[in-house]
Amino acid sequence: MNKKKIILGIALAVALCVLSSCRASSPEAEVGDYVINKEEQKILVAKDISSNDAESHNFSDLKKRHVEMVYYIVEDAQVYAEVEIGDKVKVTPKTNDKGEYVVMQSDPPQIVAGKIERLSK
Repeated sequence: MNKKKIILGIALAVALCVLSSCRASSPEAEVGDYVINKEEQKILVAKDISSNDAESHNFSDLKKRHVEMVYYIVEDAQVYAEVEIGDKVKVTPKTNDKGEYVVMQSDPPQIVAGKIERLSK
């Protein structure tokens, strides 16, 4: 009987490992900051959402769900042209000599982008 419990325990552990790895590789698990809109040298980035949410929800839907969003002003025209809606990004604000950056009080707030890294689409 002990042998059956050990085998059952190992089988359950293996099943849990397999199931958790499958879930981790799904698009739903790809949580991050995604570009959801582009206009007038600005990109609208929704923070901490899944890639699925980025593809299937618009600004109004995400606002109703209280998702944090920021407009980043992109000064580099080439970078602006390369960034696409749906890209997972890491944006670092442009700072002054003291390491400070300006947040324009709008809804969503606006910040000048210093560096934009495209992580994936």
